[in-house]
Amino acid sequence: MKLEVALAELKGVRVALAFPPPAWVAPGVGDVLLERLRPYFPTLPVMLVAVQKHGVRAHAAFQAQALVDGADLAHLPRTTIDLDVPPLPPDEPPPF
Repeated sequence: MKLEVALAELKGVRVALAFPPPAWVAPGVGDVLLERLRPYFPTLPVMLVAVQKHGVRAHAAFQAQALVDGADLAHLPRTTIDLDVPPLPPDEPPPF
């Protein structure tokens, strides 16, 4: 499964954003997708977002909606990742 992702700083917090279909930006299916995304962004909080005509909807394991309110996410540079391909190992060792 391929998914568009972006890195952004929202209200001073650096986060990884994933842009799945809007129906997946919800508890349940969204939580499963967040777990699949975690290995690709081991040092960042990950959130799912759906940019819609009348605003942005977000889902994460934290208060995601508060971070995206007022943010212009539609014009972020995005890349595509394939969740069926394991992530590459990090270039640097962990800081601990």
